[in-house]
Amino acid sequence: MRLVLATLALLMLGTGAVTAQSPRRPHRAGLWGEIGFGPGRVRVACSGCTDVSAAGGATSYFRIGGTVSDRVGIGVEVFSFLDRAFGFSPGDTTTTAETATATVVVIWFPGRHGLFFKGGVGLAGGQFTIPGTAGADTSNGAGIGLTFGFGWDFAISRKFAVTTNFGAYVTAVGDVVLPGQRVDDVIATMYQAGIGLTFR
Repeated sequence: MRLVLATLALLMLGTGAVTAQSPRRPHRAGLWGEIGFGPGRVRVACSGCTDVSAAGGATSYFRIGGTVSDRVGIGVEVFSFLDRAFGFSPGDTTTTAETATATVVVIWFPGRHGLFFKGGVGLAGGQFTIPGTAGADTSNGAGIGLTFGFGWDFAISRKFAVTTNFGAYVTAVGDVVLPGQRVDDVIATMYQAGIGLTFR
């Protein structure tokens, strides 16, 4: 009986050691996709501007990509910001500002936990609409977009996770021509806190 008990104890210890040594499933494996939304804030600076405009708005994003290794993923991210009460000057809240970026992003998990860091570069665009008596006047700009941030994947199952995101997006959309004024070298910096759903 003692021999049987000792053998069972050794088997249990060995099984526990193997389980502890076996690597857990990566947070993102194979093809993955993520969609999310949240509040954001934008700061707009330009050449010749005496004040920096700031406003809040709604943001949304979509990512899709694959994995390079257990800790590195690469994908494409589309991010948009919408503010219906924006102004290039103090007291002006009549402009609808829509800014979007399409970037190639790299996501890095430094450990086996859900923490990750993100960085990317790509294209950016901005559209500014001002209502007028003869209709709405719209101006567009395009340029380069940068993004960086961090977040956490909270795994719900093997194929689904809830993801928190905190990110910054820098968009250089060039010159914006509005009725009665020209705004040169517009650079918008957006800050976002979002909740996403990740499928893997």
